[in-house]
Amino acid sequence: MRASGLAKPFAAALALALLSLAAWHGYGQSFEPSGPLPGVVAAPVEAETLFRFPVGGVVSSGPTIRAGRAWLLSDSKVLYVLTIDGVAIGRRELSERRSAFLVADDYGRAAVSSGLTGMALINKAGQEVWRVDLGVAPSSVPVFSSDGRLFVTAAGALVAFAPNGRRLWCNALEAEPSAPLVIGPGGGPAIALQDGTLVLYSPDGMLLGTTKLEASALALASSPRDICVALADGRLAIVKLDSSGSLKAAVSIGRGLGAKPIGLAWSTDGFYALGSDGTLVAIGINYEESWRVATRLGAGPAALAAFDGRVITLTKTAVHSYGADGSPYRTLGLSNTVSLPAIAPNGSVFAGGADWILYAYRFERGLVSGSAPSVPPLDLEAIDAVAKEEAMWSIAPYDDSIVMENLYDIEKSVKSGTIEGGVRSSLSYAAAVALGRMDSPFGSGTATTGPSPRGALPRVYACGLLGGIGLPQAVSVLVDVFKNDPEPAVRAAAALAVAQIGLDPEGGALEAFAKASERGLDARTASAIVDAIDGLYRASGALDERSGMLALIRIAGGEYPRDIKAKAQKVLARISTAR
Repeated sequence: MRASGLAKPFAAALALALLSLAAWHGYGQSFEPSGPLPGVVAAPVEAETLFRFPVGGVVSSGPTIRAGRAWLLSDSKVLYVLTIDGVAIGRRELSERRSAFLVADDYGRAAVSSGLTGMALINKAGQEVWRVDLGVAPSSVPVFSSDGRLFVTAAGALVAFAPNGRRLWCNALEAEPSAPLVIGPGGGPAIALQDGTLVLYSPDGMLLGTTKLEASALALASSPRDICVALADGRLAIVKLDSSGSLKAAVSIGRGLGAKPIGLAWSTDGFYALGSDGTLVAIGINYEESWRVATRLGAGPAALAAFDGRVITLTKTAVHSYGADGSPYRTLGLSNTVSLPAIAPNGSVFAGGADWILYAYRFERGLVSGSAPSVPPLDLEAIDAVAKEEAMWSIAPYDDSIVMENLYDIEKSVKSGTIEGGVRSSLSYAAAVALGRMDSPFGSGTATTGPSPRGALPRVYACGLLGGIGLPQAVSVLVDVFKNDPEPAVRAAAALAVAQIGLDPEGGALEAFAKASERGLDARTASAIVDAIDGLYRASGALDERSGMLALIRIAGGEYPRDIKAKAQKVLARISTAR
């Protein structure tokens, strides 16, 4: 496979003529053109190969880039995980040569198809975390939200899974999707249906709104405040949200593409749309067309990527970058590629060659994508509000039996996958119980000191529910419980619940485990810490925080029962070997 890089605009005509006679390869110097040049791209010259990685066959799925990692499947039935710097960190043999989808989350994990109807989550070391059978083939490529939830459509329904594989909810759709799912404003899925309807959900499955489009949409892109729609006839539209978070009517934008849309993307500069004829259109933050250029796509598939100050078009034969004003910047010419290339935030382009090699080329400067929303912890004020409301309406909200009945009801909805719309309130209630912040009912006298409910069982059970629901928003609550609850059983339950979730986004849990291991622990808590660290490692495939290793070392060498020390040594050896 050969590649080529960047050049000055005035050399474009000469370079195009030469390209008809000979292939170009290598990498050269960047340039700063003065303005958009419709129909002209930067001519390729010298391109630098950063690394080559043998994959034992042609790349059949991917590469997919996210969270600093590249995922790809070769037709040798092997799934590879690499850092974007070329370090192999995981591999897994699969039963199929090609995956119907290969999508990654913000935590270094990826979802792949498994047979016709299955779906599996693979961690960054190539280990399977969980697997589900949807019963039928998915009707749209799944999409991850920033907190690790996975949304997929199948059998006329939208299904939501927690990061630990727990099915949270399932909503019936009025029609099949007409475009790939995207994460819309607010963090929930946005779906375009074949009947011309655009639907927006909250992350918890609440219907936020619908709006009727003038035709079915083939592509969607979302910013934090609105959704851009590319219709099948090439028209472009913006759908805004009103003050209540509901969808407004779609508003047409400019002349549209004039061709079948094949890509939409968003950055902080605005939206970008790519048509099948190579038309690239920019829509500014004022919702008006900013510029358009004609880029060269050739035959075959194409993709679009947007970053702050750059928009990138990708095909099997070339990668072009443009500035935020439409100026052509760089061109990377490719030959003998068998997969659609992908671009990483460090500016490298990844492409699978016919020679069974994954190539990485230096192409652009470091790139910054539109900032993704972070994962906010559960709101303590909301937790207290739930507790106070329970105290107002219940005879004895702090009574163990009453609390346990409420927790059992939440557990039933979680296990049945019918918690839609009640995820947030259920999390808040379980958090209030786990933290011991349930209020005494009005008129019952002065509240006793210490956690409420007073018994350890409800607090243990609430921790288990937070872990079972599987959302990382609860991790900070569980860390608080682990640090402060007076009962060893509750602290142990909190540690194990973090492992059930499988994510520690800020590293707070591992840091708390390391801090706790500085002093002598009861055997139950020490054992739970070991199991929790092992669970986090299995879910992620690595421990990015050294504090987890430190906690294991202290427990393995501490004054604990032999079986606990042996378990810590075993986990430590497994994690150390993987590293």
